Amino acid sequence: MKKAVLGILAFLVLAYIIFDKVSDAGLSKEFLQRQDSLVHAVDSMKLDLAKDSAKIDSLVLVDVQLQDKLAHAKGKVVKVVQYVDSSKAAVDTYSEHELITFFNNRYPKDTTTNKLPLAQPVLVSTAKDLAELDGAKQIITIKDSVIALTESRVNGKDSVISVYIKKEGTYRNIMTNQDLQIKDWKNQYQTLYLQNQKLKFKNKITKIGAGIVVGGLVYLMVAK
Repeated sequence: MKKAVLGILAFLVLAYIIFDKVSDAGLSKEFLQRQDSLVHAVDSMKLDLAKDSAKIDSLVLVDVQLQDKLAHAKGKVVKVVQYVDSSKAAVDTYSEHELITFFNNRYPKDTTTNKLPLAQPVLVSTAKDLAELDGAKQIITIKDSVIALTESRVNGKDSVISVYIKKEGTYRNIMTNQDLQIKDWKNQYQTLYLQNQKLKFKNKITKIGAGIVVGGLVYLMVAK
């Protein structure tokens, strides 16, 4: 009987030791490091998203400014056209003397050596052509500016699209990391659940073992 009691005690002690070692697992260092790494990566990507959003806001502001400049440039074209039309209309009211004075003022060197013809219709037509030429030069300059501004807007919009694509990729990476976090926690939950079951079993063994030990000691004392 004594041998049986001692055998049971030995088995219980061995089982207790085994489950005691297994139940000390807890949250592994590797798991905690991996979670910290994933959280840090997500936080870093959120900062990148904030920076990209600020960059988009800046590009949008520049685009608004370019729009204003384009509207102003187009308005200048309208004004030039209006000025040309008014100049051409004014030529019709010039006297012969005013026409000659106009050309002398415009080409002082040429008119000093070459007397202008006095045919008023020719002078009127030429003056109108000159007004259109002056207007065309101004419009070309303005349109070159319009082209440059438009190209800047296109480049700006391309940059905005690129940043949005980058943000989409960042969002995808955040979702991937968060999915990994959730998956890791699920696995850890299963581990902790099994650990809890083992702890419960260990507790039962401890109680049973304590009862048997006490009973065995009483028996041994009585048997003596």
